[in-house]
Amino acid sequence: MISLRSCEELGNKVTLSKVLSLAESNPSEVLVELSHCLPREPRAVVVGVTGPQGVGKSTIISSLIRELNSGGHRVAALLVDPLSPLTGGAVLGNRLRMPEIPDSAFARSVWAEDERALPLRAITSLEVLEAAGYDYILVETPGAGQVNTSVLKVSDLVLVVLMPFLGDEVQVIKAGMMEVGDIYVVNKADVPEAELMYGYVKSLVKDKPVVKVSALYRKNLQELIETIKTVVSRKDRENERIRKRLDRRKYLMEEALLEELQHRIREELEEFDRTYLLSKPEILPEAIRGLKTRLAKKLLEGP
Repeated sequence: MISLRSCEELGNKVTLSKVLSLAESNPSEVLVELSHCLPREPRAVVVGVTGPQGVGKSTIISSLIRELNSGGHRVAALLVDPLSPLTGGAVLGNRLRMPEIPDSAFARSVWAEDERALPLRAITSLEVLEAAGYDYILVETPGAGQVNTSVLKVSDLVLVVLMPFLGDEVQVIKAGMMEVGDIYVVNKADVPEAELMYGYVKSLVKDKPVVKVSALYRKNLQELIETIKTVVSRKDRENERIRKRLDRRKYLMEEALLEELQHRIREELEEFDRTYLLSKPEILPEAIRGLKTRLAKKLLEGP
């Protein structure tokens, strides 16, 4: 149960942390209790950060937080870690890879079952962070060479982070990541090979900005921030950020319904007598129809 005297209390880090903890365990309750606090227009600039594993996404986010904070902006980061397919656990170690962010900044890790998707708990946490009044929210998605297209549904703009020495992975990202980004960031600009990677990326994304940075040495970060602001200004003029918020709310509703449906399906399967499924596979169609009928009846009955 959430007890807030006013929505402004979300600006308190202790209160915000408690609400986000509840959002991880029971996002639907947070949506019910705090729906009146959710923003009715874009407040924060939401920047999705994606890219192959190991390119320095966390380091770039940490550096951007410091740069934006020094410019007088309140900044939060939402860092998504995938569950292990073997153990079912998540490291949630992104905050450990982000050294010394300012006290006024806020970083939170959440876990995701699937590295290609942002779960309801992450979308709800993002809504809460925007309601808390942050100017910028940086969302890091899991990445292992796969495209996380769900970041498009929740972000105002997307940074695709790359680096030299990707090798064969470039062939993988050409088909996907080169289509999702608003800005392409070549990290590790301090090494000579960065210039080759920069030229290669520019040849692939001719009409989109490409920025070389060194997150470790904080080189060209102001250029990246100015590029972000330029893209945001264009999106504001075209009302695209309003459309993005509508997309995010639609995605939130979709994930809430899917989560409820999956929960009901698991409950039905736990109660189902599976004794004959192996010895009599011919009953599978009838069993599935029966489960669908019972599931539909329960859904119509409501929670």
